[in-house]
Amino acid sequence: MPRNFNRPHLVWGWRGTLADDVQRQVGAVNAALASLGTEPVDLDTIRRHFATSAPALCAAILGRALTDRERTQANMAFETFHSRRPPAQLVPGTEDLLARLIRSGCSHSVLSLSAHNGLTRHIADMGIASLFLRVDGRTGPSARSKRQPLAKHVAMLQRTIGNRPIVLIGDAVDDVRAALANQVHPVPYAGGLTHPDILRRSGVPVADSLAQAAAFAVAHAHSLN
Repeated sequence: MPRNFNRPHLVWGWRGTLADDVQRQVGAVNAALASLGTEPVDLDTIRRHFATSAPALCAAILGRALTDRERTQANMAFETFHSRRPPAQLVPGTEDLLARLIRSGCSHSVLSLSAHNGLTRHIADMGIASLFLRVDGRTGPSARSKRQPLAKHVAMLQRTIGNRPIVLIGDAVDDVRAALANQVHPVPYAGGLTHPDILRRSGVPVADSLAQAAAFAVAHAHSLN
């Protein structure tokens, strides 16, 4: 058996995880709220109501469902805010972390609900595309869950990585639910837009840093020996 057979493949989220964009996300959410005539909110409010799409998050903050027109307005304002600013950079130290993990026998991919073309262009422009076996973003309308995208992502990955363990690292409760629905081990990350207290309710150990998230993933793979 090859020495690295059980080294895991890590599926990373982008916004709120690898991308150092929490404050940009706060600005984008407040732009979406402003499009609905609502006052801005702070990071703590966003973290306690976090949802995987801008319309869903606005609805959670407002405590009511949005109309179809409001959903379109909120999503457009959110995406416009991002498009008018320079792309976010990686969380400091992340590129070195990913490279070290690759040298140890791990591999990486990105799965995000961000628009696919913009995501892949951003990663290519940063010069880090070679770190990932796959980069998959959203190709259709705004989505609320990674469950189905993760199923497709895993199916494509398995053509390359076979039966190696797969771990999903992300900053949302939806990441945990999507992983469990697809028989993938979840590692929630507390550095993003979901409050750590909410992540801890999932019953899965929460990582305080990306390095700790990777360590949790490797430990899980070792536990399968």
